[in-house]
Amino acid sequence: MTERLYRDDPYLLEFDARVLERTAHEGRPALVLDRTAFYAESGGQPWDTGTLGSARVAAVLESGGRILHVLDSPVAGDRVHGVVDEPRRRDHRQQHHGQHLLSRAFVAVASARTVSFHLGAESSSIDLDREVGDEDLASAESLANRVVWEARPVRVRDVTRAEARALGIAPPEEAGDSVRLVEAEGFDLQPCGGTHPRSTAEVGVVVVLGAEKYKGGSRVRFVCGDRALGAVRLRHRTLDRLGALLSAPLQGVESALVRTLDQLAASRRQVEELQARVIQAEASGLAETAAGEPPIVTRVYDGWSADDLRSLAIALTGRRRCLALLGSRAAKAHVVFAQTPGLGCDVPGLARTALALLGGRGGGRGDLAQGGGESLEGLEAALEAARAAAASAPKATP
Repeated sequence: MTERLYRDDPYLLEFDARVLERTAHEGRPALVLDRTAFYAESGGQPWDTGTLGSARVAAVLESGGRILHVLDSPVAGDRVHGVVDEPRRRDHRQQHHGQHLLSRAFVAVASARTVSFHLGAESSSIDLDREVGDEDLASAESLANRVVWEARPVRVRDVTRAEARALGIAPPEEAGDSVRLVEAEGFDLQPCGGTHPRSTAEVGVVVVLGAEKYKGGSRVRFVCGDRALGAVRLRHRTLDRLGALLSAPLQGVESALVRTLDQLAASRRQVEELQARVIQAEASGLAETAAGEPPIVTRVYDGWSADDLRSLAIALTGRRRCLALLGSRAAKAHVVFAQTPGLGCDVPGLARTALALLGGRGGGRGDLAQGGGESLEGLEAALEAARAAAASAPKATP
C-alpha cells in the first residue's frame, strides 16, 4: 500500500519516494511508489499534477488498490523526487472545502442533501436530492460565507466505523474500518478523503453561479476562492461592456436590454411581413410571365433561405398551374421543386437529378421536394438539367 502523505499534510508539496512497480496506463509509463503527496482522483476531486524526477505527472489514479502515477515520459532509478503543483493543490483545497460548507448550508436552510459532487476545470457543482429556489440559493450562499469569514478551524481525524456511527455519520463502505472525518468546527462533519485547508478562511468566498433542475432535484454550480474572484471580474467586465453598448448604467442594463430585444423582435416581425409581401409579389410576377404547356418556371435567387424558396414555390403553384424549379445561393445551394396538384410530373425524381449535380441530398414526395448541396457554381446547370428532364418526360394521367 502506498502511504498517502497528503492525508496528514495537505500542504506538503515535495517528497522523496521509492519505486515499487513500473507499469503502463493507456500507452504511457506509470509508477507505483511507497509514498506519495499526489492526490489520486476520487470523490469528485481531480488528481494533483506536478513532476516526478524529470517527468510530468499527467494523471494519478487508483487501480486495483494501487496508486498509479501516469507520466509523460519514463523515469529511471529506484528513487524519485516528487513536486506537486501548488496552484492546483490550493485551488482544490478551496473548491472542495467550499463544497463541504455549501452542502451543509443547503441541509440547514432547505433540508436538501448532496448526492454527488464534481470539481470541474472552471466551476464545480453539487447535485441535491430536492429542488431549491432562488431564496434557498441565496440563503445557503450567505450561510456558507459566514462560516468562511469566521475562520473556523478545520480538523481531520481517523475514527472507527462504530465511532463514526455514534457521531451520526454513515461511513462509505469503501472506507473499511478506518473512517477519515473532516470537520469545520461547530458547523460540518463529513467523511472525506480529499485535501482540505486548516481554516475555513482559506476558502475565501463561495459564489453560487446558478442552478437547474436535475433528476428530480437541483444541480448547483459554484466557485470558491481565486476562481470566485475571476468569475466576479469576468461578470463585471461583461456588464460594463453591455452597459457601454446599451448606453446604460449598471442598474439599467437589464431594462435597456429588454427594450432592445423587444425592438429587435418588432423589427423581425416587420421583416417577416415584408418578406411575405415580396414572396407574393414575386409569385404573381412569375405566374404572369410563365410560358409553355405546362409552364415550367426556373429561377435562381441570391441569399434566399430554403423556407423562403418553399413559400415562393407554394405560392406560385397555387396561383398558376405550373412546375416551379427554384434555387438559391446562400451558405450552400438550395433547391425547392413544386408543382400544381394533378400536373403529373415526378417532382422528387427531378429533385434527385438536380441534387446529384450539386453533390447534395434532399427529399420529398408528391408535389413538393427540396434539398441542398455544396456546389454553388453548378446551381443554374442543375436546374436546367431538371427542366430538360421534365420537358422530355411523359406526364402521368391526372
